[in-house]
Amino acid sequence: MKKAVNMRLEENTVILLNSLSKELAITKTDVVERAIEFYSRDKSKKRNELMAFAGTLDDDDAKIILESIAESRVDKDFILDI
Repeated sequence: MKKAVNMRLEENTVILLNSLSKELAITKTDVVERAIEFYSRDKSKKRNELMAFAGTLDDDDAKIILESIAESRVDKDFILDI
């Protein structure tokens, strides 16, 4: 059962939503639902890939990566000697 949701969107987002709805021949609700589902799957996939990679690191390498991330969420350059 669908529930009503109120939200405010930027004008450009509304224009894009209308355009996608017409282009895909689906409702605006369907566009939003598909976008949320896609975003959720994509985020989950990236998290799973990171966890798989993290399992290959020893404690020292993992600590270096975590410290690098903590120092800068924008610049994540680090060196690994694996």
